[in-house]
Amino acid sequence: MIREGILLEKEPGLTTIFQGEEHPYVRCVIADIHDPERHFECRVLDESDISIAIGEPIRLEVVRVVTERRSGVVRFDCRLTHPSE
Repeated sequence: MIREGILLEKEPGLTTIFQGEEHPYVRCVIADIHDPERHFECRVLDESDISIAIGEPIRLEVVRVVTERRSGVVRFDCRLTHPSE
């Protein structure tokens, strides 16, 4: 699954445990390309920072979908893709 949109927020330099190993990630919020009122919270795995600036388009490949049971928030674990992919 691909998520595309406009980067609204980013928080670089974070780490998490994914598949038993520590990985750097960037927490992002993106506005959906087709419905800008819909926002998605994503973790861009294996990146300590991304060169995409706030307000620029971003394209992510979803690796895993996580629903936080208490809050009901859905988060996407992703990898950064390039427009030609």
